[in-house]
Amino acid sequence: MAQTATGQQRSRTYQPEPEKTETGDAQLGVKPGTAASRPKRARRRTSKPAATTRLLEERKLGKLCVLQMQLEATKKKKNIKTLVYLPGRFTPDMPVGIIMHGVTRDAWPYMDSWVGLAEQYGFVLVVPEFSRTSWRTTYAYNLGNVRARNGKDRASREWSFTALDTVFDAVRDAFSLEADRFHIYGHSAGAQFVHRYILHTGAGRVERAVASNAGWYMLPCDTFAFPYGISDLAIGEKTLKDALDTPLTILLGEKDDDPNSIDLRLTEEAMAQGPHRLARGLNFVEIAQAAAVRLDCAFRWHSRIVPRVGHSDRSIAPYACAALFGPSRRP
Repeated sequence: MAQTATGQQRSRTYQPEPEKTETGDAQLGVKPGTAASRPKRARRRTSKPAATTRLLEERKLGKLCVLQMQLEATKKKKNIKTLVYLPGRFTPDMPVGIIMHGVTRDAWPYMDSWVGLAEQYGFVLVVPEFSRTSWRTTYAYNLGNVRARNGKDRASREWSFTALDTVFDAVRDAFSLEADRFHIYGHSAGAQFVHRYILHTGAGRVERAVASNAGWYMLPCDTFAFPYGISDLAIGEKTLKDALDTPLTILLGEKDDDPNSIDLRLTEEAMAQGPHRLARGLNFVEIAQAAAVRLDCAFRWHSRIVPRVGHSDRSIAPYACAALFGPSRRP
C-alpha cells in the first residue's frame, strides 16, 4: 500500500474532472461494468428540525438557535445557515464542537445525532450548513473551494475553509464564548472537508479533530497533484508541519470495507490509496507519518478502527465525540 503513494509514481498535473455526482466519493474515470453500472443512491430528503425540537421539549434541555450569515468577502455573496445548541448547563467557557455535514448538505441530521452528546460531554454544538445554492459542487465544499474547475487557484477569502473560520467567529461573538479554538468532526464528505482544512491551513484554530470514513484523501506527499496530493499546491513547510502536529484521529468503520460501495471513487489515483474506505484511511495515516519523518516534525495523527460499524455517521458519532472531548462531563 505505501509504495503506491510514497514516490513510486510520477506526480500528475491537475486535470478537471466531470462533476457526475455531488459526493466526495464521485464515480469518475471508471471502467464499463464497474461503478458505472451500480444503482445510484437516492437523495435523502432534507430533514425537519422536529426530532431535535421534540427532544429538547421532552427533556427540557438547552437552547437551540439558528444563525443566518452572509459572507461579504467572497466575489459572490454566499449564505451559511448555522445551527447552534447551548447545553442546559451552558457557561461561556465551554469548549466548542463543530460538526461538518456530509453529501446531503443538511445540518439537521447531524444536530439530531450530536445534541445528546453535547449535553453529555458539555460543549457548545455548532453545525454549519454549506448549501448547494451557495457552494454548488464537491470542489466548492468538500475540497475547500481552493481551486476552480479550470485549474486556477482561488484567493483564500473564497475558500470554504476560510468561511468556517468566519462561522466560528460569528458564533463566538453571538454567545460571548471564551474559546479561541474549536474541536471539529466530519464524516464521509465532511471528513473530506476536515482533513483538507487541516492540511491547507495548518489548523491553527483547531484543538482536536476527527475525520471518519472519507472515501479518498489528499495525501501529504509529492507523488500526486491536487486533489489527490499536494505536489502542485503552495502549501509551505511550516503549514504542513503544523498540520501534522495537530491532534487528528482518522476514525474508520471496521465494516466500511466494501470495494463495490456506492459512490466509492475508482479513479487510478484513488485506487492507489486502497480498494475501499477502510484501507484508504489506514494508508492515509501511514503516508502522513512518512511525511513527518521526512520533515523531522512532531506527528499527532493516529487511526482507530471501530468494530462492527460500517459507513454510518450516527453509529460512529459516540466514538468520535469521545475522541474529541475525552471522558463524559455529565455529573
